[in-house]
Amino acid sequence: MEKTGRRDFVLGLVFFGAIALLLYYTIILTGFSFSDKVYMTAYFPNANGLKEGDSVLVAGRPTGTVRGVLFHDDRPEDRRISVLMEFTESPTLHEGYFLRIAEFTVLGGRVIQIEPGPFTNAKIGPGAELVGTIEASALAQFSELLEENEENINTIIANLRTTSEDLAQGRGVIGALIHDEGMKLDLEKALENATGLIADLRAGKGTFGALLNDEALRERTVGIVEDTANLVADLSAIAQGARSGEGLLGALLNDPVLREEATSLVHNLDEIAVRLNVVIDDAIAGKGLLGTMIADEQIADDAKAFLDNLAQVSRRLKDGEGSLGRLLAEDQAYEELLTALKSLNGQLEDAREAQPISNFTQLLFGTF
Repeated sequence: MEKTGRRDFVLGLVFFGAIALLLYYTIILTGFSFSDKVYMTAYFPNANGLKEGDSVLVAGRPTGTVRGVLFHDDRPEDRRISVLMEFTESPTLHEGYFLRIAEFTVLGGRVIQIEPGPFTNAKIGPGAELVGTIEASALAQFSELLEENEENINTIIANLRTTSEDLAQGRGVIGALIHDEGMKLDLEKALENATGLIADLRAGKGTFGALLNDEALRERTVGIVEDTANLVADLSAIAQGARSGEGLLGALLNDPVLREEATSLVHNLDEIAVRLNVVIDDAIAGKGLLGTMIADEQIADDAKAFLDNLAQVSRRLKDGEGSLGRLLAEDQAYEELLTALKSLNGQLEDAREAQPISNFTQLLFGTF
């Protein structure tokens, strides 16, 4: 009895599992529903493998199912195939919409893609005839690409064949590397040297190694580069100003009169320098007054004594010694001298004014 009950339980599970699978395929996969359905018909130039049961995507969302695919030989070529689509909710289409039959996956399968169009555009009426297009499959697009570029592809294949033959024959750098043992050793040595150089740089050896590892040296180098760049910019600004006639240099470059005067000044300075060299040479040779003063010790002693006396006189004047010193140092002496000069100036003025009268008197009473 126990075995029979267990067997009946297993048979019941299998039975109800089969019913559940049937319900799943009927309701979920086939889109079965007890609600009202909405149908829409669209026309295409080709079915492109579309069949009943394929999905309909509205803005990329599974919304409906294909319920019929019919061929009409009495319609234009762009509308020979009519497709009946079933929806639980009717999509609202606007002007600018499009419908197309496209691949569901690269491995196969077809879907109808519907883009409703901008919602700001006018709506499509329920009685309007909907016309769609066909999207080429990935394999068809690839085949078309190959056909369009067949000549280029043949050229690439020919180049690859030539390259492989060159490599096999040892022609070219890569072919030589494959067949020439000496070149291969040279390349290995070059790579070894490059590896050593990189190791030295990481270890801070050499100038570049120091720049890579010494932060202070790197900052100083960057500062030098920046200063050089600033100097170049300043020189460029000066050159630009000179070309524009700014400053003395610009005036010399652009003003012909000033340039001629500057050239004349340089020539005069050159002549003065030549004459000064002649005077110095004559002085060294003992010629002229300066040469005599340099060569004759007596004249040099007299000049020294004269300078000493002159220094003594200037010192006494500064200290207020003597008449001239008192005149310079004492205010009273200065004022008295100033008064005397004023008096003398007045007398001379009176005499000048009286001179015409005396001349007239001599003219009348004097003798000729």
